[in-house]
Amino acid sequence: METETLYLGREWNIEHDRTAKVTGAELRYAVVGKGEPVLCIHGTSVADSLITPLQFHPELFDEYQFISYYRAGYNGSTLEGDTLSIEQGADHAAELLDHLGIEKAHIMGFSFGGVIAFQFLLSHPERAHSAILLEPYLPREAPDAVQANIDAYMGAMELFQAGDKLGAAFAYMESVCGPSFLGCVELTGPLNVWERVEQCVDTTFLVDFPAVSNWGFVMSKADELVERKPEMPVLAAMGMDSESAMPGFRETQRFLMSWLPQAERLAVPNATHGMQSMNPLAVARGAQQFLRKHPMT
Repeated sequence: METETLYLGREWNIEHDRTAKVTGAELRYAVVGKGEPVLCIHGTSVADSLITPLQFHPELFDEYQFISYYRAGYNGSTLEGDTLSIEQGADHAAELLDHLGIEKAHIMGFSFGGVIAFQFLLSHPERAHSAILLEPYLPREAPDAVQANIDAYMGAMELFQAGDKLGAAFAYMESVCGPSFLGCVELTGPLNVWERVEQCVDTTFLVDFPAVSNWGFVMSKADELVERKPEMPVLAAMGMDSESAMPGFRETQRFLMSWLPQAERLAVPNATHGMQSMNPLAVARGAQQFLRKHPMT
């Protein structure tokens, strides 16, 4: 059990003060640390909930160079159109690596960002040396998981359509991650984290959710849909309390472990789906051990 106090001073934010032009968007990004590159792809709603909490384990940044970017439509990253598919999101990640002159990187993706990371492994396998998938939100198939996801979405969408955008984001995150998640985000994210979330709710509901709904991947048909499985090392992380907050995460974990014979497991204690916000030290240390095990050189 991780019981250490988290302390970094007053403001814990990482400024994403660089920009890169990609197809149909301009991305704000940051590069922190030194060593082998690790590309971070955040989930929905809280764009600062991936790289920011990892700072509580500074040794990670002494060994690896983390590239964090705000996906199109988040926190100042622009989106020229009204839609962005999962495949296009994966292409954006590859274009950012092109912009930085990086041929190959470790890929880390969380939740919806984990879906994009998973697609990156399918679309650009030669660019990924390894992958850390933090509960990628692959489309559920088990009836109870499907219904739980529908209930979470419909309850939040009702608030969104009524104009309560921040309330909609809160409702969805609580349904997926449990009631303790919001407090954890508030204490592991920027001071103005909820202002940032409120400004990006339209992207979450009008771009991200339709993208994953229209994505063609189905776990039970993976062998039919994918010509060649990803062969790079993969770490499949799961919060040990995730399934108790919402069913479906165990289904995804079992799929990854059965479909990818090289996949390794990471169990994150005292955490639901928002694992790196709820137990950042465990996530960071697990990632560090995996990356050390699979060096690029």
